[in-house]
Amino acid sequence: MNKDNDFVKVANTSDIQPKQMKEVQLDGEIICIINVNEKYYAINNVCTHEGGPLADGKLEGYEVECPWHGSKFDVRTGEVTNPPASEPEPTYEVRVEGNSILIKKQSGKNEQEQQQSIISRPTEFVLTISEKQKVEGTDVMSFKFSKEDQGTQNSSKPSFDYRAGQFAFFDIGDVYNDPKGPIRHFTIASSPTENFILISTRIRDSPYKKRLASLEPGIKVKVKGPEGNFVLHEDYSKSAIFLSGGIGVTPFRSMIKYVTDKSLPLKIVMFDSNRDQKNILFKNEFDECASKNKNLRVIYTITEDDDQIPSSPPDNEWKGERGRIDKAMLTKHLADIELKNSIYYICGPPPMLRSIQSLLQELRIQEDQIKVEEFTGY
Repeated sequence: MNKDNDFVKVANTSDIQPKQMKEVQLDGEIICIINVNEKYYAINNVCTHEGGPLADGKLEGYEVECPWHGSKFDVRTGEVTNPPASEPEPTYEVRVEGNSILIKKQSGKNEQEQQQSIISRPTEFVLTISEKQKVEGTDVMSFKFSKEDQGTQNSSKPSFDYRAGQFAFFDIGDVYNDPKGPIRHFTIASSPTENFILISTRIRDSPYKKRLASLEPGIKVKVKGPEGNFVLHEDYSKSAIFLSGGIGVTPFRSMIKYVTDKSLPLKIVMFDSNRDQKNILFKNEFDECASKNKNLRVIYTITEDDDQIPSSPPDNEWKGERGRIDKAMLTKHLADIELKNSIYYICGPPPMLRSIQSLLQELRIQEDQIKVEEFTGY
């Protein structure tokens, strides 16, 4: 029997076989318990890079590999052994008493750390689809969900709390012959200031996406979240430069709407790259925000060659930029001080991310000024 109140039982030894891992929760913390050679270790389960669930990753010796971007951590110390993660994982003291695995409670957190833990703690909700819409001329569909937790009785307040830019896991059930199963993660495109949850995604020829496209308003979906650290910085003396490609614009919708609704004194310049005008998502909403928010500028660019673009009447001619985001485009729209002193947010498909990261290296932007979110598609 445990006589130390600082230790709490979280699992049985039979729950975690050698070379296996298990996710547990303690005081709102998501923890990964690892069995290496019959010795148990515990580290935070949320990858410090972009929030991947470590317990779903690979374990080799004393290293756990995040299933999302390949970051590796030493389960004994929490230290990073392989990037892209740069911050170590918190570790927890473990004690085994009989068949019980106990973890020592963490103490001494300040108020800010406690609040961050609450905000980023993944919790399961049941949300109801209230509306779906296909974006004309594209393969993109948007889904709105009611913000109330349908699993909580007598709840009169929105219970799904998140920060602009975070994501969540959506379990739509009844997905067959898909190796990844019925769960995917999507960025929450709505702002915390709005009374609904919004996701937008390209509909591909996968069992999951086909099932998602078939869902109608009224259907209930299990949602686990929020997670992720792709969120706005708090030093408003530094501008935010958003660099988006295609569907990667979704977190920027959340951020821009939030900053505008809250009248935050943060200067934002967004470069939004798409293959053609039809694929510019949320353009009307961005333009409306720009008309209200003097600190917001949006530069649209399309990448189709001129000879691929159908002729248009003069009043419908494209007046934005053409081509991919490059050095000339950035230096054209950003003053030297903006280039050097801003925080850069990159979100899009892997080739776009690699290209932009190389561009920022060429411009001598420091690594700690760059935040990255990858859209791999499925």
